[in-house]
Amino acid sequence: MSIIDSRFTLEVQFDVKRIEEVVRQYWHDINIEGRWREGPGNTDKWFTFLEGPPTTNGFPHVGHIRGRTYKDVVLRYHRLLGYRVWAQGGWDEQGLPVEIEVEKKLGLSTKKDIEKVGYEKFSLECNSLVDYYLEKWREVGTRRLGLWLDLDRAYETRRPYYIEHVWSFLKNAWEKGLLFEDYRVLPFCPRCETALSDAEVDQGYEDREDPSIFVKFPVEGTNNTYLVIWTTTPWTLVDNEAVAVNPNFNYALVRVIINNNTEYLWLAEPLVPRLMEKFGIKDYEIVRVVKGSELAGIRYRHIYMDKVPIHAGHIEKAHYVVLADFVTLEDGTGLVHIAPAHGPEDFEVAKKYGLPITNSVEINGIFNETGGEFRGKYWLDVSQEVIRDLKERGLLLHYGTITHAYPHCWRCGTPLIYRSDRQWFIRVSAYRDRLVEELRKVKIYPDFLRDRFDNWVANARDWTISRSRVWGTPLPVWRCKDDPSKVLVIGSLDELRKYAKFIPNVPSEMLVHRPWIDMVRIETEDCKEWVRESFVVDVWMDSGVAWIASVDGLRNKELFNRLYPYDWVTEAIDQTRGWFYSLLVTSVLWMNKAPYKSILISGHVVDKYGQKMSKSKGNVVWAEDLFNKWGADPTRLYLLIKSSPWDTMSVDPDEIMETRSALSILWNIVKFADTYMTLDKFDPAMHRLEELIDKGLIEDKWILSRFYSRLRRFINYMDNMELHMAAREWIGLVVDDLSHGYIRLIRRRVWIEESREDKYAAYSILYYVIKGALIMGSALVPHITEYLWNSFIRRFEKNEVDSVHLTLMPQVNEKYINEKLESAFDSLFMIFSDIAEMRNRIKVKLRWPLARAVIKVDGSNLDMLRQIKHLLEYLANVKEVEFVSELGQCNESEYVRAQGKGYEICLSKVIDKRLYYEALAREVVRRIQTMRAKANLKIDERIRVYVNTGNSELLSAISEYRDYVMNEVRAIDIIIGKVPINAFTMDWDIEDIKVRIGIERMAQ
Repeated sequence: MSIIDSRFTLEVQFDVKRIEEVVRQYWHDINIEGRWREGPGNTDKWFTFLEGPPTTNGFPHVGHIRGRTYKDVVLRYHRLLGYRVWAQGGWDEQGLPVEIEVEKKLGLSTKKDIEKVGYEKFSLECNSLVDYYLEKWREVGTRRLGLWLDLDRAYETRRPYYIEHVWSFLKNAWEKGLLFEDYRVLPFCPRCETALSDAEVDQGYEDREDPSIFVKFPVEGTNNTYLVIWTTTPWTLVDNEAVAVNPNFNYALVRVIINNNTEYLWLAEPLVPRLMEKFGIKDYEIVRVVKGSELAGIRYRHIYMDKVPIHAGHIEKAHYVVLADFVTLEDGTGLVHIAPAHGPEDFEVAKKYGLPITNSVEINGIFNETGGEFRGKYWLDVSQEVIRDLKERGLLLHYGTITHAYPHCWRCGTPLIYRSDRQWFIRVSAYRDRLVEELRKVKIYPDFLRDRFDNWVANARDWTISRSRVWGTPLPVWRCKDDPSKVLVIGSLDELRKYAKFIPNVPSEMLVHRPWIDMVRIETEDCKEWVRESFVVDVWMDSGVAWIASVDGLRNKELFNRLYPYDWVTEAIDQTRGWFYSLLVTSVLWMNKAPYKSILISGHVVDKYGQKMSKSKGNVVWAEDLFNKWGADPTRLYLLIKSSPWDTMSVDPDEIMETRSALSILWNIVKFADTYMTLDKFDPAMHRLEELIDKGLIEDKWILSRFYSRLRRFINYMDNMELHMAAREWIGLVVDDLSHGYIRLIRRRVWIEESREDKYAAYSILYYVIKGALIMGSALVPHITEYLWNSFIRRFEKNEVDSVHLTLMPQVNEKYINEKLESAFDSLFMIFSDIAEMRNRIKVKLRWPLARAVIKVDGSNLDMLRQIKHLLEYLANVKEVEFVSELGQCNESEYVRAQGKGYEICLSKVIDKRLYYEALAREVVRRIQTMRAKANLKIDERIRVYVNTGNSELLSAISEYRDYVMNEVRAIDIIIGKVPINAFTMDWDIEDIKVRIGIERMAQ
């Protein structure tokens, strides 16, 4: 007990940060977290959690700690329920997120710059950056938050054992025919110079203003007839190869007058009026209407035949009208320009018709030699040049702009380009039905968000997994140099060493990264030299195999089988197409089942104005700043009660003051209980709740009922992941029920010096409810509940466990729940609140007694309220309260009136002399109590009081209520007259009456 006695004391002010520091050191010194992880006793009940690994490329911010708070709350809750919790930490350490931070650090802007620096130095810098941020995440994002993830066994995606699991998955996919290479149109980031998957693209949509142009393609064999197309990507016109129309639509040949010249335009007939208005053409005539199928084969002259010579080389294969069902009338003209290298649908049309696939744009967004006169220019610059050129040549029919959602790189924010390339894929489409079937078995919180996930999975496309980057899991695919049709997929380091003729002399940590993996020389009987495909794997696959790689499942099979599939995972809503999705795909393709049983989808955070947080805006709320100013527990509680887990949360750090205040109230409740229980030598072992409950008063039965009903709701909310509602229930118990309700009601009882059974009944119930509240709250605010457990509960129960986190959740005892009683007390407190407001209206303080209140009550609460009317008389400081079914007249000169929900109040406002004297006596008591506090007197210390005033009414009031004053301030005497010099003295103004009061401590 000495270690507890020296650390935990209530004889200090409420200081959150000091409390948290003391508690964290205590946890560390006696290994509370480790013992917590072992579970209660020899339980065989497990609650298994898989950590969604944060990326170690920056500091934790409020969005991170929101999700991490949810993780900790749910894990602690299940430990309180008696489960053994699997709570392994994890870190996502590779891929673009880390690379981009290193580029910033080294002042690099392109992939060419990385090549100049050298892959070796770059990879070492990436590794070093991970180490740097890991420390911040361990300290701020985990330890200071109070998050009990097992960091000693945390998985790291950069480690060889982990990367081997990615390799093993890919080898398994290869053997099943699910890993394949193909030439397709894919999204690329020109800055990062790599392809992206559909899931990554989905995370990067932002509003962007782009050109919106209508272009005339000259019909071959005519001088004034044109196919009119619409595009928002002018740069793709350089690689145009066809125009598509819908075979079932009607198309019109429209005669128009433009600049005094007659021209003929092919447009979708239903769009003609709208387009003519847009083009500003008033003089037009439809001269012919045909089905789209009749336009098939019409040839046109490529608008860049002269500037881009490649088009002259394949005239016979391209530049004509083709048919496509995907053409719509929603936007544009009903004629779609086809650039097979820059659109997935365009690419499919090209394959169908045998069109050339011309790709003039490199991975970095620069036009190559195929682009003719556009060679060496950046794609966005080419768009502007094309617009200017078409305008000069009279081919630009209309120019405008459009603001639309456009895909950007999910990490660097650069607009993406679509271009054809050869990449490696996982054939997800082959398992689409199985993915849907397995996802159907997963419980998703909240259920209304599952459609987003279901629809994504139901339409899952093949997964582009190859990335043209450096710091990542190397794609374990080697190709024979002499015969590229031969492919070797390696599934482990042992297999690599089996084939390798040369392996660089570096640790395994580096061997599984570029450039060292590229130095490995492999030789087999059927191929003298194998060359690795120079890709790394999509970083989402790294975290996507966490379900098995995190525990080194290929080797630790017994542990893996115990944990998998995991009971619960949680991350933000974007992870339905990110981590949740990659977990599902890898697990179903490898093991044929979902890797998790339930998912909590959380929302994002925005600033207090509803704006997205970003470093560039300077509105990011950093976790460390919050902890330094407010502490972890107030921050956690704020994030819990502010909104439901799945809602977008607007974060205003100043609002944390409210949850800090709630925790301060909890502190004061415990101090109150500790003070009086110590004074009256309360012993929970001797003063047992079961034996004293029948000796209690009606308010004791109410608080016990309220505790159990709150506990029942708390458990129900937690089981349904309504964490916000559970936290609000707990705050309601602490602030509304205990502080504002029960403690107010029992103050008179515990102040009485005589030992009475009803006093010890109150102590017993208050102690029990506080203990239960600390256990419930330990899942929400782990530091403060631990401190109060050790400074209060363990002082009264020496044999209690040495951490609140090693206890079990109290059981709901239904026999003590009385809903009618609770309803009556709810009405009581509402009526009291309204009376307090009525007093404000008539400017009469609560300390001043009033004569009478008559309250008309509707419904079935009347009888119960009559039983507790004495409590309202005490709370509202009204001499007589009467509950009635019918309200008589309220004389406005004597009463003030108010209407409540289901009740009506008439409150007397006339104060006679006797009430006035009592009010003055109460004012004197308040001043003396303030002086006792300033003099640091203990509650049980006796004093002598001196009062010096020339006001006869105040003296009369003290004389009339002498016993009351002495009892309230624990005085042995009140002496009227001069205050002695040695007394602690203060001058007061009581209702414009000057009075000097002195107090003198009496020897014990």
